[in-house]
Amino acid sequence: MDRVPPIAIRLAACRAGRGIAINNIVLRIHVEIYMLARCCGVQFASVLVLTFFLSGSLLMAQQLPTGVLDPETLELNDLSPGFLGLYRKVMEIEERIGFHSRAYGLDYDLARAVCLYESGGNAALTSWAGAEGYFQVMPATQRALGVDDNIEAGIKYLAQLVERFDREDYALAGYNGGPGTVGRSRPMRLESLQYVIGVGHYRMMLKLYEEPIRRHASDLLLEVAREDDDWWAVSRRLGVPLVQLRLYNPYIGIRKLVPGYLIAYPKVLSTNLYQVRDDSIYYRSRIGDNYFTVGFAFDVALDALREENKIWHLQTLPPGMELRLPLEWEAKQDQYDDELPEQPEQAEHTVATGESIDDLIAMFETSAWRIIRDNQLWDEQLPEPGTVLDIVLEVPEPEFTAHTVRRGENLTIIANRYGTQVRAIQDANNMGNRTMIRVGEKLLVPARH
Repeated sequence: MDRVPPIAIRLAACRAGRGIAINNIVLRIHVEIYMLARCCGVQFASVLVLTFFLSGSLLMAQQLPTGVLDPETLELNDLSPGFLGLYRKVMEIEERIGFHSRAYGLDYDLARAVCLYESGGNAALTSWAGAEGYFQVMPATQRALGVDDNIEAGIKYLAQLVERFDREDYALAGYNGGPGTVGRSRPMRLESLQYVIGVGHYRMMLKLYEEPIRRHASDLLLEVAREDDDWWAVSRRLGVPLVQLRLYNPYIGIRKLVPGYLIAYPKVLSTNLYQVRDDSIYYRSRIGDNYFTVGFAFDVALDALREENKIWHLQTLPPGMELRLPLEWEAKQDQYDDELPEQPEQAEHTVATGESIDDLIAMFETSAWRIIRDNQLWDEQLPEPGTVLDIVLEVPEPEFTAHTVRRGENLTIIANRYGTQVRAIQDANNMGNRTMIRVGEKLLVPARH
């Protein structure tokens, strides 16, 4: 049997409109996924997820105008602001990535895709599990590698894994979950499978769309977070609305700012990143988007976003999909818990002449983002005097949330629900590399900061 052409090539052919029937492509992808699953030892349920995810993406793609996916005609609004922000930061270190990739014989695009996925080009980023730097390498791993530079450590480690497994998918799974979790005789963990797909998606984007990505990312500016900065202070200093900062800075837009964080922002503010109509926010997915970054940007619980828009696949979103963002506070409740989370205190406030958001922050000891989000003040200007605003007071986030494992859950599902990582949950509960959990088991889940 002849080797089936790579999925990425057939996707590109499909997008270029070369006369290949969509149904035939989908059928052949099913065959390829089955072959891949047999090689990887992926569980059958995961195979189904992959199959329908890719099929749905292709079927969505055929509904789009041909020019939207043509690299030569891609415009700024066709590309994910989040991916552009990540890419702009990685541009600062791409020469170093290239140097070490050549030194260790690692594919340059693969190295960049891992950096994009792990840290988005932020050296100051530290994970809940303690992984650090551009490539999110554990300090113990870096010491064992015998190198001082985080970029070199990540590339050297990944190159060793590629050599060890002689397969990039296994190498990526080992980079994510540790080499001890990978083997031809065991199924690939769902978290690792998701990681492989996510990195692969970024790598495919670099190969198919790098020229327009680089062109538009080059127009973005960078700001370095200062001591005692918060997102509202940066927003005022740069003159960029908070929601745009969050969209251009996935992974850190949901975090407390740490001095040294790189913040990407546009020279010219966009007026069509999202729409407000019928008292709801709508966002059109773009090339490079995933539902994590969209949900984080608008502060929408991932479960609520997926349920509202029937998103049942892993991470990537087909370009052109219109997402409705449920902003009601009730939507942020975890419907699976017996006890609802503590509800914040709420107050009403009538806007007075000359008042600003800063005045309300001081008056109610809340954040600018809560006022903006809960009242849909997307231009960050208070409405006319006499308007009644809902003020939701900030509730301090606990260091840990108690979670009781329910039927059908695994560590990946729990981690996604709380916006954390599997490794962070394992460390918080002294689980080591154990991924098996029991229905009724009590877990401490690190709070997202």
